[in-house]
Amino acid sequence: MLITTRRILLTLLVLNWFAAFVFVLFAAVLIIAPDYMTGELTEDFGDKADAARQALVGMMAIGLLAVPPVHVIFVRIIAMIDTVRGGRPFESANADRLRHVAWGMFALQFVDLGFGWFAMRLSEATGELIGWQFSVTGWLAVLLLFVLARVFQQGAAMQDEIEGTV
Repeated sequence: MLITTRRILLTLLVLNWFAAFVFVLFAAVLIIAPDYMTGELTEDFGDKADAARQALVGMMAIGLLAVPPVHVIFVRIIAMIDTVRGGRPFESANADRLRHVAWGMFALQFVDLGFGWFAMRLSEATGELIGWQFSVTGWLAVLLLFVLARVFQQGAAMQDEIEGTV
């Protein structure tokens, strides 16, 4: 199961950077060729096409802001999987990794708020509802991850203490 999870995370890591490339490419087209994109958007949004284009650029920027924390999360979890496979899950390094995952999730919660703001702006500009909803779940996950990091730190200290007495 750990090998499969590791492979999935490696695939998601590659897809994360591919998404970053697509966001940059799409934002570049929206910025460099505004007349072309405004023309395309006018078919769907009429006189609100320029506002829709600007909101889409903002959403691409928000998407780019998500790439580094997602990278940190995936890399740290992969490293944790490797230590678990090696038979030493309660290492202080894993506690640090879990804390980094918590900080990455914390950053993603703010990215999500930014996405929500741009989604509302795009909805106002176009008259079409862009789906976004505030959720407490991610914020609770952040707290849980910080607590688990502390539990891992205590577990690592206890394991070191036991190994020192044996």
